[in-house]
Amino acid sequence: MIWLGIGCGFGARDLAAIRVGQITQDAYDLRRSKTGVERFGETPPRVWQFVRMYQKRERRPQGQLLLVTRNGSPLVHSKSNAVTQWWEKLRKRVGESKETLPGFYTLRHLGATEFGSRPGTSIGDVKRWLGHSAGSDMADVYMRPVRPELREVVQWVRSRLKS
Repeated sequence: MIWLGIGCGFGARDLAAIRVGQITQDAYDLRRSKTGVERFGETPPRVWQFVRMYQKRERRPQGQLLLVTRNGSPLVHSKSNAVTQWWEKLRKRVGESKETLPGFYTLRHLGATEFGSRPGTSIGDVKRWLGHSAGSDMADVYMRPVRPELREVVQWVRSRLKS
C-alpha cells in the first residue's frame, strides 16, 4: 500500500477499488469512480515489484479486488476504513505521532511532489496522476520547485521508484 500511495498517488478509496489486472508491469489504468477521470500511466518498477509479490501470494482471479481485509471485505466501505486503521497501527509501531507522520495521504502528497517535479511534467499530467477532473489548487502545490529541505527526500523516492 505504501508504494501504491507514493508511486501512483492512490488514496485509501483508490486502494479499495483496484482490481487484479488493472496494474501491470508496464502500466496501470484505473477509472476513479468519484470523478470518472481516467487514471493511467507507467507503473514504477518498485510499485510493480510489490504488486507482483502480493498477487503471487494472494492468487486472486482477474477482475477481483486486489486488496481486501483478512476476512475478504473491501478495504474501505461505509462502516470501516482498513487503510486508516492499518496506518494508525503502523505509526504507533514506529513511534511516530499524528504531528510527525500524518495520515496515509501523506504518501500521496509525497508522490505527487516527486511526480510534479519531474522534467517535462505538465499540470495536465499531475491532474491525471492524482485523478482530478478539473483545474484545482493542486497545481500551486505540486508544480512549483521542490523546497530545498525536501529535495533529498524527493530524490530518494525517485531513485527507489525506479529500482
